[in-house]
Amino acid sequence: MLMAELYGVASGEAKERSESLLRALGLLERRESPVKTYSKGMKQRLILGMALISDPQILFLDEPTSGLDVQSARLIKDMLRSLNAGGKTIFLTTHDMDEANQLCDRVAIINKGKMVAIDAPERLRMATCGRHSVEISFSDSVNPETLARLPSVNEVQKVGDKYRLYTESPGELVVGLVNHTCTVGLKIVSLNILAPSLEDAFVALTEKEVKHA
Repeated sequence: MLMAELYGVASGEAKERSESLLRALGLLERRESPVKTYSKGMKQRLILGMALISDPQILFLDEPTSGLDVQSARLIKDMLRSLNAGGKTIFLTTHDMDEANQLCDRVAIINKGKMVAIDAPERLRMATCGRHSVEISFSDSVNPETLARLPSVNEVQKVGDKYRLYTESPGELVVGLVNHTCTVGLKIVSLNILAPSLEDAFVALTEKEVKHA
């Protein structure tokens, strides 16, 4: 209600909007509780409600889901999708590349204060040459150096219980991996060919800028 007053929203309309927003954000039952008793996720949802009380057509948000539990983050992302579908323009800053890929129609990549690229997430991803990868997991432990020596492997990363092998020839690498596992008696648990991620695009574009600097 304070934010509504600062924005010049009439009191009757402000009360109606406040109740609607608190309900949508899952906070209506806690509307009489001091904010200091809220969890971080609840506080972040309240901040979003304060930003929306004036019904803006353009909304600027700075890492709205940072550090939140899964339920709160999902609620906020679902609400942002709904707002965008309803015609609102949203500028979102985030370090979470997966979140940017999920929510944004266009992504601007900024490095040291300079915009180095702006495009649709899919076009940014597919413009990243040489960052296709094959993700594989085995039934037994494997030496990453052995995988790195396979033909057409550019780089090997361990991701949880899986290995991600970057390559320019994913089909050739899959054949090589199958042949290797048959030779050494390993069992493949899972194997997936992955296109470049938005994170890969970010790394490639920012590294390119560093080399040119």
